Amino acid sequence: MIGINSDRLRCRFDTMAKIGATLRGGMHRLALSHEDKVARDLLGSWCRDCGFELTVDRIGNMFATRPGLNPDLPPLLIGSHLDSQPYAGAYDGPVGVLAALEVLEALDENDIPTNMPIQLVNWSNEEGARFRPPLLASGVFAGVHDLDFALSVQDSKGLSFREELANIGYDGKCKPGWPISGYIEIHIEQGTVLEDAGIPIGIVTGVVGIADIKVIVQGEDAHAGPLPMSKRRDSLVGAAEMILTAREIGCRHAPEARVTVGRISVPSDSHSVVPGRTEFVLDLRHPDDVGLAALEAEAKAAFSAIAAKHQMSVAYESVWAYPPTLFDERLQKEIARAARELGHSHLRLPSRAGHDAWNLARVGPSAMIFIPCRGGISHNESEFAEFEHIAAAANVLLLTVIAWSNGDLRLQSPEIA
Repeated sequence: MIGINSDRLRCRFDTMAKIGATLRGGMHRLALSHEDKVARDLLGSWCRDCGFELTVDRIGNMFATRPGLNPDLPPLLIGSHLDSQPYAGAYDGPVGVLAALEVLEALDENDIPTNMPIQLVNWSNEEGARFRPPLLASGVFAGVHDLDFALSVQDSKGLSFREELANIGYDGKCKPGWPISGYIEIHIEQGTVLEDAGIPIGIVTGVVGIADIKVIVQGEDAHAGPLPMSKRRDSLVGAAEMILTAREIGCRHAPEARVTVGRISVPSDSHSVVPGRTEFVLDLRHPDDVGLAALEAEAKAAFSAIAAKHQMSVAYESVWAYPPTLFDERLQKEIARAARELGHSHLRLPSRAGHDAWNLARVGPSAMIFIPCRGGISHNESEFAEFEHIAAAANVLLLTVIAWSNGDLRLQSPEIA
């Protein structure tokens, strides 16, 4: 049976992981940084050395193309991203990009033609750590975001996406977005379902809905010394109670719900001021629209009651939101078939994190392959995945690409094995 070159894949992964490597074994490679440029340059050199045509669109997405027998057919896209969160891990994103390159090479080395072109893709700014919102460039490709909006987004230093793309030399000329025959992405799970089950391959059914809401708690600024405790309208105290309540709501709606507060701001930022204003971002996640709406309604009702109790006001601003999204059943079926042929156990599960496949599902059949990550730890320097699982997923991807790109008649059945 044909397969990928696991030694080459491991070598490339180890080489890529050195770019932006941290002392604790992690990764710090923010979008459009110097480290991102070096990683992009390395990927591009590997693609060109293999003879694949490399193009870059106007939002900085990179595409390496292996031609198909029928150039008029839309391409099948495979890939992920190379940027990281601050001081995070080396597996989130690069696993999918480098596995995609290995699949293109395996097709060439085994002289396997495909009817449609196959394109490796490295999406810009998936993480959204430097430029918000996340999934920005795949969103432009899929028509979720306007190109001019995306290029005008600024980082915390006031540098625009447009400026930084030009600075690293990845302000491409082609217009983002074209018809696709499908999209498949390998990614670490970032949870413990696969690890707990002892299963190497996850077939992702879709992505849960996510709503990020800025919560603005308004009390009254005051001197920390003279004003008696009983007369204070301390917005931080009110926000703290809201945050604890948010966790309780998430626990009540377990196991499907996720409720998180990971960003909080106190504009007064002084030890001697009773905070009159506090802002925090509420992150809500649920597999269906009804459940997501229920979480938001319950949280807002509880927050309003807390604000009233403390003689404060509370307001809300939507930061960003994505609806629950289901992935293509035919692609899921083919991934399952490939896993079985290779002797890998697998299970179906939803993704509780956002991925570029979320956007691509709007414009073509899309799917994801998950592999376990140790302890479910991600966005952390200790993030880790077994290389045997990476290689297994790459081989599953290879067989899936062959079947899908050649129009296997088995794909006509919507049933999932």
